[in-house]
Amino acid sequence: MTKEEQLKNINDAIKQTKTNLKPLGYNLVFWGVVIISMSLFHYFFPQIVQSSNYSATIYWVTIPLLGMIYTTYYNIKSGIKIGYETQLDRVIKIIWGVFGFCWIFIIGISLSQNVIPTQDILFLLAVVLIMSGIIIKFNNITIGGFALLIFTGYTYFNPDLNLLLVNTIGICFGLLIPGLSLYLHKSDNLQLHYHYKDEQGD
Repeated sequence: MTKEEQLKNINDAIKQTKTNLKPLGYNLVFWGVVIISMSLFHYFFPQIVQSSNYSATIYWVTIPLLGMIYTTYYNIKSGIKIGYETQLDRVIKIIWGVFGFCWIFIIGISLSQNVIPTQDILFLLAVVLIMSGIIIKFNNITIGGFALLIFTGYTYFNPDLNLLLVNTIGICFGLLIPGLSLYLHKSDNLQLHYHYKDEQGD
């Protein structure tokens, strides 16, 4: 096999891998829209969300759980449509599966201790985004993760900030915008370039 054929095969594999990441982009956009919409609705209509002692809790637990059911269905359907799974796909699934488990764990603790877990969840999300961006070599997600991490750190030192607005800003720059950039990115523009050193005597 010639160097040109090897390079073509590698580039084809890279394109397939990037195409497989479209569902990840969709998931990031979906959750970005859901969480931002929920935060803004709660901010502008607190009398509805907080109409009873437990209504806000039901609001912030039920909708995300329904979202998890939907995205699980979507991801299974996308996997069947693609027809195969790479090692990279499995790693990303494991990372976000662990995030989902940790989210449920944090929510459970926060309910038992009667605390608001916004910053803890944003911190966890930032770490997962950084890991995902580095693994798939997509800088926008990595940058978004670091931006969210710094922003979350800032909020810990400013306890008077409105957490609903904190959630909106953090999710927008850490999740929604990077997710859109991944989802809309054209795999045809992604190329893997190799530089071969010419050895003496070639």
